[in-house]
Amino acid sequence: MNKIKKLNENYIFFLALMTALAASLYMFEMYIPKPLPFMKIGFSNIVVLVLVYSSFFKEAVIVAISKSLIGSFISGTLFSPTFLLSIFGSLLSCVIMMGVMIISNLKVKNRNISPLPSSFEGEQFRISIFGLSIVGSFVHLLTQLIVVRIFIIQSDSILLLYPLIAVISIVTGFLTGLCGFYFNKTIDLRSYYAKAYT
Repeated sequence: MNKIKKLNENYIFFLALMTALAASLYMFEMYIPKPLPFMKIGFSNIVVLVLVYSSFFKEAVIVAISKSLIGSFISGTLFSPTFLLSIFGSLLSCVIMMGVMIISNLKVKNRNISPLPSSFEGEQFRISIFGLSIVGSFVHLLTQLIVVRIFIIQSDSILLLYPLIAVISIVTGFLTGLCGFYFNKTIDLRSYYAKAYT
C-alpha cells in the first residue's frame, strides 16, 4: 500500500511539475507583444511537445488542458475567445502530434507493400522533434483559425489568412522545436520519470 501511495505521489509530482512549467511559460508569453492574436511562438507548447516526443501521451494531454485552464484563470480570460483558441489549438495539435509519433514509430515489416528499397526493411522511421513541432504548430494555428471563423468572425474572408498561417507555423514550429530539442537534450524525461519511482 505504501509503495502504491509513493508511486501515486511521484506521478502527481511529475505531472504538477510539467504543468507548472507549461503554465509559467504560457503566462510569460502573454506579455510578449504580437502583431496578431495568433502570432506567437508558443513557449508553453514546448513542454507538451517534449512529452509527446518522449511518448508520454496521456501526460501530454493532461498538461495541454491544464496549462490552458491555469493560464487563462490567472490572466482572467477563462472561457473567453482567447481561452477557446488556446484550449482547442492545444488539444487538437497534441492529438495530431501523438498520431504522427505513433505512425513514425512503426517499422517497415513488409517491403512488398512499401516503396522503400529493401535495404530499409525493418528500419524505424522516427520523426525529428523539429518535424513534430512544425506539424503541431501548423495544426495549432489552423485550429485557431477555424475556431475564429466559427465563433468570432463568421466570414470566409478570415480563411484568406491560411497562407500566412502556413508560413508562421514553419517559423514558430522550428523555434519551438529548437527549444524542445535542447530541453529534451538537457533533461531526459524518461530517466527523470524512472528515477521518481525508485
